[in-house]
Amino acid sequence: MELLRQPVLPLVSMLQFVFLTGPFATVAEVINEMPEPIETQFALYSHPRLLLRRHEGSLRLLESIKNGAVPEVKVVGENGDKVDAMTTLSSLCLQQVLTGELEEINSLLCAPCGCDLCCVGPTPAMKQEFFEIPLADSETELFIADRLDTKNSRRCTARTEPPLLVEGRPFYTQKTPGLFHWRDGWSLIVPKSSRCPNLETEQGRCLIYENRPEVCRRPQIFPYILEKQPGSGPRPVYRLRNSLLAVIDCPYVVLLKDEIAAYGAACELDVIFTHNKA
Repeated sequence: MELLRQPVLPLVSMLQFVFLTGPFATVAEVINEMPEPIETQFALYSHPRLLLRRHEGSLRLLESIKNGAVPEVKVVGENGDKVDAMTTLSSLCLQQVLTGELEEINSLLCAPCGCDLCCVGPTPAMKQEFFEIPLADSETELFIADRLDTKNSRRCTARTEPPLLVEGRPFYTQKTPGLFHWRDGWSLIVPKSSRCPNLETEQGRCLIYENRPEVCRRPQIFPYILEKQPGSGPRPVYRLRNSLLAVIDCPYVVLLKDEIAAYGAACELDVIFTHNKA
């Protein structure tokens, strides 16, 4: 609750304005000169310097703007047109900062709830046949599960119709989770009434919590300032969204819906509440 009431992005916006318009070579100089406390329309920050220093690594991206660096990624607006280098680097910085803050918030929400909704497949009453957990190539090593990596799997996605067939049957009819290499990368497929291989049976705890995949670190509230576009090649392409995505399947998102909406408003982001596992 304390983290939701004191989002760091409003402070980042102040820092960015002062840094880019002032005679500063590093963001650390600006942080050191920030007044304390700082009060905004939404919050009172008793120790803003401390909050900003926690994200100093990400904030250094702003220094690239002054240095005239060429972004390694491409960012496009809603209309598909490429945005300028300053907007690109600033958006990347905000995405990284928000990612770090939400990872901490989501971790604090998950533990006391004891909820394993993100770690199990659909129940018999659900309309879905499976749930998909997208993974980076290196993250597949975290799971002990059967793998499928074929020319056919790489031609389609988990949502392609008709579905990929394995031994003449749709891939999701298997009884246990499996790792599949699709056109857009690897994912763990968790079929109906099954569970993640790393979910401990008796207490429902994650066996690889400290090393869990990136997608598992933000299961309820997602940073959506930038959305990576699929199939963008060696130079990643992102679309500017300036949004926050909150999954209302999570009981804590339902309980804290007003607080999450206020958090998004303070960050000047559109908040999207949506079901993931309807």
